[in-house]
Amino acid sequence: MDNGDVIVKQGHVEYVEDTADGLRIKIRIPQDGNEPLENLPYAFPLLPKTFQSVPKVGEGALVFTQLSGNKLSQRYYIGPIISQPQFQEKCNYNYGRGNATSLFEGGELKPLGKISNEKKTWGAFPNTEDVAVVGRGSQDIIMRNNYETSSNEIDIRCGIRKNPKAATKDIIGKVIFNTVDPAYIQLKYKNSLTNGNLQKSNSMINLVADKINIISNQDVHQFELTDIDELIREDKLDSIMSNLHRVAHGDTLVELLKLIIKSLLTHVHACNGDPAKVAGYTKEMAGYTVDKILSEHVRIS
Repeated sequence: MDNGDVIVKQGHVEYVEDTADGLRIKIRIPQDGNEPLENLPYAFPLLPKTFQSVPKVGEGALVFTQLSGNKLSQRYYIGPIISQPQFQEKCNYNYGRGNATSLFEGGELKPLGKISNEKKTWGAFPNTEDVAVVGRGSQDIIMRNNYETSSNEIDIRCGIRKNPKAATKDIIGKVIFNTVDPAYIQLKYKNSLTNGNLQKSNSMINLVADKINIISNQDVHQFELTDIDELIREDKLDSIMSNLHRVAHGDTLVELLKLIIKSLLTHVHACNGDPAKVAGYTKEMAGYTVDKILSEHVRIS
């Protein structure tokens, strides 16, 4: 029985609509008993608001009270309580009887098995030595530092996790590493990171996705780029991509330009005013598939 002297309490989140947009929530702790929801005091977030993480209704949070034993004193919270990666999207607290407390002493439910026991989950979540921000779905930001190789890296990832094709007792939720079509930006730094011809570098940015669009706010088409919920709405993407310009493959473009230069510099006319004689490279240029110069996957304003 909680006598009110507990420093950190566990609570069940019952209300997350703050009348002042302050990220305050209402959390029922054991001391509250059957107190009506409207009488419960708001709990203020302990994390700075520059880092936003608000629990969902039904999840758990850790509650600190300003005055020990006074349930009406100012409350502060850290949450949500997420026991394991399988419950990243939502981890039910169920008034102390849910999966959220499975790793706490006295929890009524046992934890699930480690997802890292399954090779197909490797890479889905940050390593324990990484500094990271992990989203509720399949997104995260990871800051890696490899002391052995003196390599630094930042990964901004989206769609990096997916549900298993067939869930098991332990492998549930978005825990499978997506090897097919994730989107991510990778920033890497290391002395002599690459050393190939024309590729020497210490720093590199890799941008990966099925389709890549580079769009200017000042594009003549005046694309809708500032939707309040999505920035670029999904139902506008096809239209936007249709009006963007496909990027040229540089090496393929150079190949065609070399053919054009050869044609201009070496073509021969039998007589003044006669058409040029058709040489091998001229035939090659005439049959050149110009469309292969353009990328199907990268577009710009």
